[in-house]
Amino acid sequence: MSYAIRLRLRRCLICSEPLNKVSTLILKLLFLPLCSVLGVDASSEGAFADRERKALLWGSLFMVIAGIIAIAVPLYLLTRAAPQYLYVVFGPIAGSALALLVNGAYGLVKYWASVLRLIIEVPREDAVRKPIFATLNPPLLCTCPTQQTQQQAPIQEIGYLRLRVRNLGPGTADDCVFKVRIARWPSNCSVNCHVPSDEYVDWQDVLWAGWVESVTIRPNDVRYVNIIMMPLQGGKACIHAQWHCANQCGPIIAWVAKRDVFMLGCTARLQDGLVPGEYRIDTQVTCRNGQTRESMRLIISQDWNATDITTA
Repeated sequence: MSYAIRLRLRRCLICSEPLNKVSTLILKLLFLPLCSVLGVDASSEGAFADRERKALLWGSLFMVIAGIIAIAVPLYLLTRAAPQYLYVVFGPIAGSALALLVNGAYGLVKYWASVLRLIIEVPREDAVRKPIFATLNPPLLCTCPTQQTQQQAPIQEIGYLRLRVRNLGPGTADDCVFKVRIARWPSNCSVNCHVPSDEYVDWQDVLWAGWVESVTIRPNDVRYVNIIMMPLQGGKACIHAQWHCANQCGPIIAWVAKRDVFMLGCTARLQDGLVPGEYRIDTQVTCRNGQTRESMRLIISQDWNATDITTA
């Protein structure tokens, strides 16, 4: 090696020993602030929140593009009249670029593996969409008046309207809760006669099948969620709870499947009740790493056969 080349190497900071440590330090100085700004926690192996997943995607794409440029530019210069020291530093540069490519590719794979494709469906089968369960332990204050007078434990029939949530993506949906809100009340009820109450203009949690508040939905798996419940006798609503607008809207005959209704009882939660008529509701499943939303048409009738839920 000539004296001129040795002199160039002494003046070139990136060529100083050890080259790999210097390049690694440069990468950390460049990309750790970027990851911090984007909100990416590289040490987390759990499910990514929606914001973190987007940050992971853009950060990984940036690293892949930077790695390609870091390899392509020196290769192009080597085909030209490149400075002599470029031949010496090309190895560390290529190693750093390869590290960028590998980390970026790993991030893209991790992003793809966390992708959710949640859909809310209305089951076609009546037995799935509108099951009727006979129970010896119905929710408190949710038994028919004629059965409350019996000395033996009553067997109460309760009908449930259910929706199905399906995960068609490769990622697992964690800590999923299901929410509903009322978009439109029955037309025969005035503004001051809303049931459920006006708190339903905001999202309210309902219970999944099995009376649980949150579930995990694995890839290609389904879960069922309770939307409403109606105590029945002979296929018809058997509780007619009176309230201040019963003369205008009718009595309360069904309830939103909230935890409070199961814990405190039907007639103790009139603010969660439903009267005969047509509602327009919004439904949403919210998981730690994704969500989806769907509008539904809810019909409440005294006859359980006429009570139904369809896509709006």
